[in-house]
Amino acid sequence: MSSNFSYQQMENTMKRIVLIDDDETTNYLNKLIIERSELVDEVISFDSAEDALRFFNEHRTEEDEALVLLDINMPIMNGWQFLDHYQALKDSDSNKIVILTSSINPADKQKAEEKRMILDYKAKPLSVEMISELVTSYLN
Repeated sequence: MSSNFSYQQMENTMKRIVLIDDDETTNYLNKLIIERSELVDEVISFDSAEDALRFFNEHRTEEDEALVLLDINMPIMNGWQFLDHYQALKDSDSNKIVILTSSINPADKQKAEEKRMILDYKAKPLSVEMISELVTSYLN
């Protein structure tokens, strides 16, 4: 499991999106879409919730604020389990979390609406219009 992140790239004033999805192709395509939008400075992707959790545990200050696009259905640690562990981190509320999923299960959407830390629930695929809406709503 790899991440496309270099710790030396971080700057305090950057607009950053963090992708958490076990599908590397989806992360690659989403990263391309986000970069083409030219609305953010950096895109960090993780293909495991464990790697993402490790990253947030090591970088948990308000200066590191990011918009997190989180998939629900992942092996080993799914999106809901990630959120349970993530919530325990200090400064966990400094990031904006949006579920980005292919799930059509109404129970998933209802569960997302019940979790205070989830700001939005979006269905895949990601589009430039969706990125524009999310960045305008949550990173400005």
